[in-house]
Amino acid sequence: MKILAIILTTTFALFAQDGGVNSNGMTSLIPMMILFFVVIWFFMIRPEQKKAKELDKMRAALKKGDEIVTVGGICGTIYKILDGKVIIKIDEKAMMTILSASIANVNPTNDAKTEKTEDKDKAENK
Repeated sequence: MKILAIILTTTFALFAQDGGVNSNGMTSLIPMMILFFVVIWFFMIRPEQKKAKELDKMRAALKKGDEIVTVGGICGTIYKILDGKVIIKIDEKAMMTILSASIANVNPTNDAKTEKTEDKDKAENK
């Protein structure tokens, strides 16, 4: 945020000077507006697009057995993946069908967790 303030104050100082005999207020304002939109792009829009791409990639890599958390906070394990929908197993007898777009987070499968803990235990025993 400090960088943004420095950039904006510098541009205001540069363009606030008198531009010459035939310059009007609009011609000195256009480059400042362009710079403002570029700064907004790099600090606000671009990071959101990166997050959206990462979410799409994560949702495309879903597989049976992954532990997920939905946007609403429901935790479960993927039982079956349908076109645009996912059936999750919440409990021994409870299942729920949700949209794949409502998945907020994916935890690694139990197999991957146990492998990591076994590797850690082996490293500690050496």
